[in-house]
Amino acid sequence: MSESKFETVSSLVDNYQTNDDVFDELVKDNHMSETWQRYHMIGDAMRDELPHSLNTDLSTSIANAIAEEPTVLAPIAKPSFTESVKAKVVQFSKPFGQVAIAASAAGLMVIGVQQNVAETDPLVPNPIVQTVPFGGIAEPVSLNYQQNDRASKQQAMVEQQRRFQALLQDHKQQLKFTALAEKAENAEKEVTNPVK
Repeated sequence: MSESKFETVSSLVDNYQTNDDVFDELVKDNHMSETWQRYHMIGDAMRDELPHSLNTDLSTSIANAIAEEPTVLAPIAKPSFTESVKAKVVQFSKPFGQVAIAASAAGLMVIGVQQNVAETDPLVPNPIVQTVPFGGIAEPVSLNYQQNDRASKQQAMVEQQRRFQALLQDHKQQLKFTALAEKAENAEKEVTNPVK
């Protein structure tokens, strides 16, 4: 149906046209009468005047539309040679990529630990091994080691707290400096551009 016929039906629904020839054409043309019916239903829905039950049997029109569609018989697409080679290469290289990521992470951990040890342990002499037991009773070797280990862990924690406090103080100073710089900039703008 042409655009002008849709406009004609729309104008009839809105009571803009009262030509008898148009009404005769509307009655004779099934497509135009269906459009007339749909336009009235749309208007009723917009005005909230739809009846409680609508008799819309869509199953037959959907079944007819499906029956009219052409059947497409297409063979199953086989991947081209390059696509199959590409898939095999990806499948083959995937485990190597995972190993490479794990090795990179391990390398970064080793470098990070080495730098951390170099920063926190400047030329600490090796502890002297005590060979004479205190009080004449031999103690397990691991006991002395655990005590030294606890002391070094506590010292490392104190050093970490000191660095954290220094960073926090620096951050606070930067915030104050930024706020002062913004105030100075706003004051300069007010001096150069006074409000009239």
